[in-house]
Amino acid sequence: MGHQISRRSLFRTASGIAAATAIGGTLSACGGGTGAGTTSDKLTMTWWGSDDRHNAYKKALKTFQEKNSKIKIEERYSGYDGFFDRFNTNVAGGSAPDLTQMDTALVAQYARKGVIAPLDEYVGKSLDLSGFSKELLAAGTVDGKLYGVPSGIGVNQLTVNRSGLEKLGLELPDREWTWADLKKIAVEVNKKSGGKMFGVDDGGGGALQAFEVFAREKGQPFFTEDGKKLGFTADTLQEWWEYWVGMRKDKACPGPEITSAAHNNLTKNGVVIGKTLITFDIGVYGAGGSITKETLDFLPSPHGDWSGAREGNYVNGGVLLSATKASKRIEDSVKIMTFFAQDKAAIKDMQLLRGIPPTEKARSIVSPDLSDIDKRNMEVADYISKRVAKASDALPTPVPPPKGADQIWDLLFQSNLSIAFGKKTVKAELGAFFDQAEQILAE
Repeated sequence: MGHQISRRSLFRTASGIAAATAIGGTLSACGGGTGAGTTSDKLTMTWWGSDDRHNAYKKALKTFQEKNSKIKIEERYSGYDGFFDRFNTNVAGGSAPDLTQMDTALVAQYARKGVIAPLDEYVGKSLDLSGFSKELLAAGTVDGKLYGVPSGIGVNQLTVNRSGLEKLGLELPDREWTWADLKKIAVEVNKKSGGKMFGVDDGGGGALQAFEVFAREKGQPFFTEDGKKLGFTADTLQEWWEYWVGMRKDKACPGPEITSAAHNNLTKNGVVIGKTLITFDIGVYGAGGSITKETLDFLPSPHGDWSGAREGNYVNGGVLLSATKASKRIEDSVKIMTFFAQDKAAIKDMQLLRGIPPTEKARSIVSPDLSDIDKRNMEVADYISKRVAKASDALPTPVPPPKGADQIWDLLFQSNLSIAFGKKTVKAELGAFFDQAEQILAE
């Protein structure tokens, strides 16, 4: 059983942002609508996920209703594809659910359109957020108000084929490793495998969280706080792309053919097909477990190895639970949020299916029942969370992505791919990237 972290499942997030953007005008008009849910007396709750997540939600909600007999819940669930298209249609038609699972990448758009309700008046009363860190709650906070309760800890970590390393006589790197350490072990993988394998997939553009962490280590966010501009400099992106030019040259990562094929297609990820041993794509170990048969382990994103490098990792909130603003049952929805956050049975039912549990209390509850790989996963996430909390130089948690973020993420990938194929130099691609990104954010 694995976990999903919505912010970094880029192909899913991008489709969700596109859905939210496409119905922008309609959502603005309907955000303060006259009703939510259905004509029945049941509270409607919607979510997306795997069959394991569906079953866990249903089991937990059955327990909730046994403890709160006056609240009856109508459950609606599906996969991620099309989820927000259906949500938008329901909002526009006046039949929005009362309570919904919300993507951290979309919460700002729905909050600013008046679709979901601020929860601040309930905090410390019917909404019990004991044990939630300020950094974690930032994932559901928009313009200073709380619009979503995080389900778990989302962190930047790499997935490692540990058994593959061991077969080559290599050890798992230390958690306090650097970008130089990543290159060193990646080159060793290629040498010891006789050139048959590469150490890591190409993170130059295919993994947003990799560059985002790198930029934050230089004190630069991906987007400015108002979401109207890029927060990093051309020098930072140039240094990043040149690092990956060197990685490709030294056979530390694969060429553009493998990188291109794996884009938005987990079945062709380098770790999955046996071409690489380390990946930035957390989807390789997502809800439902690993899609490889290898023994996997996890590492934080590498540290900057230059003077003055800052803590670049951060904690975000997995998925959120949000109440719709038009609902007449927000108080009941808040009770359900508290139930999932604090009830021992609910925490045990959900395990890691909505992310690494958000509090130390919750993590201690689920730990005894986890598989070894889930324990390693949670241990590394907990390690990163504590390291970020102790860091005095870390930037604030990133703001929710602005409109157009999906286009810029894809632009980052395509630009790196163009460099990898030799179509453009790094410097030539830099100018084009910043020009296009500026136009996207200005729309």
